[in-house]
Amino acid sequence: MRQIKTLENFAFTEEELKSKIYNFMDAAPLNPAFIMAGHFMLFYDKQSDRLTPGVFEDIENHTLKAQIKERVGIFPTYSWKLAIELAEHHLANNNKSANLLLLINDWQYTPSDEADQDYRAEFYNRFNELPASYLAHLNSSSTITTKNVAPSRKHTLCFPETWLKNRFQNEASRLVKQGKLEKRHITEKPEMSEILFTDASGTLVPLVSCGMTGCAGEITEMISEAYKAGARLLILLAPNECHAPIRKGVEIALSLYEFDPVSILVADLGGSGELTTEEIYSKGVHIVTYRT
Repeated sequence: MRQIKTLENFAFTEEELKSKIYNFMDAAPLNPAFIMAGHFMLFYDKQSDRLTPGVFEDIENHTLKAQIKERVGIFPTYSWKLAIELAEHHLANNNKSANLLLLINDWQYTPSDEADQDYRAEFYNRFNELPASYLAHLNSSSTITTKNVAPSRKHTLCFPETWLKNRFQNEASRLVKQGKLEKRHITEKPEMSEILFTDASGTLVPLVSCGMTGCAGEITEMISEAYKAGARLLILLAPNECHAPIRKGVEIALSLYEFDPVSILVADLGGSGELTTEEIYSKGVHIVTYRT
């Protein structure tokens, strides 16, 4: 297993956070930056009978707006705005491009019946423009535009989580054959199996269980996809509830794949209903960096 250098700290103001991320970016000035930000969930809107981005600033349905506001707060728009500032810095100071990577949670709050896939497909078919508030922030920038939004091989504007989960299941099966992951049957359900990763401490971490990919597995796949697109410097602005699985996904990706040297920073920015930056920073933004 290759050596991974990890450093953890906290930021208690926006200025402190940006200073730490700027220093991180400036330490790898030759690489374009890939910044995951604006992450949102899809919610079902009963009035329109379709899925809609969980960005409360853009919601007209008052009931749904209140639900999303309470659930995720300002995280989607705030992380997007912050990412644009980081991208502007990288372009101005290091003369390197920066790509905004939009990860969409398209499974947690979608209908759980057979129509789930139809609702999801309909959403992606019409998702040809970013949320209005995201476009407004881009329009306020003189250097970062929609051309800086990184496409995935699935969609021109985003990385759908269900797509990443499905891709990782196939990848995990291949890695089992290579001996990099372990597959075993579940004692309570002998007809079912799970695929596990042994981390640096020797702990077995389930990545795929009963045919379902966990969050760590999808992040592993997202990093792999971004790497194939040229990412060697990644910044992941994530909700704090996703901090642990994202960290595990990063560690798994860096351990499993024979990447060229990469630098990855993970920072949590609320996402649990915080409505002001003061609320977010009063808890401390947890920052973790990885370098290989």
